[in-house]
Amino acid sequence: MLKRILLVVAPIGESVEGVEFVADLALAADAQIIALNVVDSSVAKHLKAATGAAESETIVKLQEDGWRYLYSVEDACKTLGAKIVLRQEEGFPEGKIAAAARRFNADLVVVPHNRSGGYAQSRSERFVIALMEHLECPVLVI
Repeated sequence: MLKRILLVVAPIGESVEGVEFVADLALAADAQIIALNVVDSSVAKHLKAATGAAESETIVKLQEDGWRYLYSVEDACKTLGAKIVLRQEEGFPEGKIAAAARRFNADLVVVPHNRSGGYAQSRSERFVIALMEHLECPVLVI
């Protein structure tokens, strides 16, 4: 029985596209959605090296983008009538997601998968596999 669904929100198209499916699932099970975005601070370090922008500025930009995605997910869920709460954390994504799943007693974790092919798809697949190794509950990849 699903009571809490942890929905990982990431800045890729599949993350937003799967929201309606997750909202329908939550409505059918009378479950709550916990939408989580993790700001990966290592990305800020890489972007600093590539762009020359200050790391702190990059993290703020990543946080703002994360909240923008979270709010769009919230709007979609509320339109459909699903219960949702928003969370954003900073750190290593696999560890933060696994910790959030335990903290919120998630019955299911839903993660986006990049289907664009090439390096992005390979990286996404490695992320999902690493995440599954850290989680004690089922994982749904969308």
